[in-house]
Amino acid sequence: MIYLVLGAIAAGFALIPLPIFPSWIVVAYMVVEYKLSIPLAIVAGALGTTVGRVGLVAISRVAGERMLGRWSRGNLEYLHGRLESAAGDLGVAVLLAASPPPAGVLFIVAGLVRVKLWLVAASVFVGRLIGYAISVGGGSLAATALADQLRGLIGPWSVVVAVAIVVGVLLIVLRIDYRVLIEDHRLRFHRGRRGRGDDMPGGA
Repeated sequence: MIYLVLGAIAAGFALIPLPIFPSWIVVAYMVVEYKLSIPLAIVAGALGTTVGRVGLVAISRVAGERMLGRWSRGNLEYLHGRLESAAGDLGVAVLLAASPPPAGVLFIVAGLVRVKLWLVAASVFVGRLIGYAISVGGGSLAATALADQLRGLIGPWSVVVAVAIVVGVLLIVLRIDYRVLIEDHRLRFHRGRRGRGDDMPGGA
């Protein structure tokens, strides 16, 4: 039962894209607090994180179709096509498995560009298995003290800052004109001016 609770907690952390509390600390803390089997805890945490990340990608995919304008959808479709042709599924899988910060924004973008859900699931599970094995297996005792310290730091202001970071990074990512960036090697942001020309990728 406790492993199901651990998986559910990991899923919740993965579903909420806020850079507040590293999930490996939660897994390591529960290993020490409840004397759990480290291999089973790692698997439970990896499965939970996988469920949460897939859920985040799926929600982002649906929300993107309903909320993004025509230019943004076209821009992201162009990025998706170039990612698939340049890096292929393997390159995308490695990026998702590594989950560089801000990881939450990375998975939101993965949903917006419609990365395959099976690829997200496989990448996250393998990446978290390796990451948790290294972090939890080598730092369980340290995680107990660190979790206590971090718990005291998390409050309303830290949540506000985390939300601001996620929203800010996401807005920047959505405004980059990827056609200009990839083909002309120039960084240009779409300013959202009115007009039909601004509805297609490449319009500024």
